[in-house]
Amino acid sequence: MNLTVISGSRADYGLLEWTLKCLREDPFFSIAEVKIWGHSAAQALEAMTTHLAENTPDYVLLLGDRFEILSASIAAHLQRIPIAHIGGGDVSQGSYDDAMRYCISRLASLHFATSRDSVDRLAALGYGGVHLVGNPAVDYIRHAPWQKPRPTQDRYVVVAYYPETIDDTVDLEAVKAAIAGRNAIWITPNPDRGVEKIPSGFTFAHDDFLNLIVYADEFIGNSSAMLYEAPELGVKTTMLGKRQQGRVVPWGDGKCSERIIKILKEQK
Repeated sequence: MNLTVISGSRADYGLLEWTLKCLREDPFFSIAEVKIWGHSAAQALEAMTTHLAENTPDYVLLLGDRFEILSASIAAHLQRIPIAHIGGGDVSQGSYDDAMRYCISRLASLHFATSRDSVDRLAALGYGGVHLVGNPAVDYIRHAPWQKPRPTQDRYVVVAYYPETIDDTVDLEAVKAAIAGRNAIWITPNPDRGVEKIPSGFTFAHDDFLNLIVYADEFIGNSSAMLYEAPELGVKTTMLGKRQQGRVVPWGDGKCSERIIKILKEQK
C-alpha cells in the first residue's frame, strides 16, 4: 500500500512518531512522509494539492484538528484519495480546532478514535469505518528509548499555554498564579491566532519534551499533552481555562499502532 503520512506541526508529529516507525518497518507499506509545518491554511492546501497530484497514494494518514491538517484533508478529498484520520470525535470547546476536527472527520473514510466517547460521537453522526485504536502517544512512551537523565538539577514547572482561539482569551494572570513564583520553563506555542500574546519559550524534540515533563514538579497550561502524554507519565497537571474543555483522557495500551496497521491492511 502506498501511504502518505501528513504532519501539520510538531504538535501532531510526536503522536505520529511511533506509528510512523512501525509503518516504515512493515514491507506491506510504501511510506511518503510530508511535513507542512509553518504553513498557513492556504499554503498547506497548495502544497498538498501539488504533492498528492504528483504522488497519488492509496491512502493519506493524518492526525488531529489543526488548520494545516484540514487543508491537507481538503486537498486529498478533492483528488478522491481516501483519508484515514486519527483523533476524530474528540472535543475541545475552547478552540476553533473543534469545528475543524469535525470537518476532517466528514471528509475521512477511516476513523481511528482514541476513546469510547469519540467512537460514540462519530457513530452518532452516521460515519462508517470507525475503529477504537487508542492513544498513539502511549505507544511511544512505552516502547521508544526516550528516557534520559534529569535535564537540570534545579526544580521547575513546565508551562504550555495557548490562546483560547474560540474567543481569543489569553489569561496570563491565571498562568502566573499557577506558577506561583517557581522556576518555569515555557514551551513555545504553536502558530495559532493570538499567539503573539504568549511569552516566547523553548522548542523541544518529542523525546526531550517527554523527558522534560516527567521530571517537572508540575505541568501547567492548556496543552492537549496534558491529556495525551502526562497521565501515562504520572505527571501532576494544572489545566487552565476552557481550551481543552470537553476532551477526555484517551485510552491507550501501547498497541494503537498495531491496530492502525492491521486496519489499513484490511483496506487493500
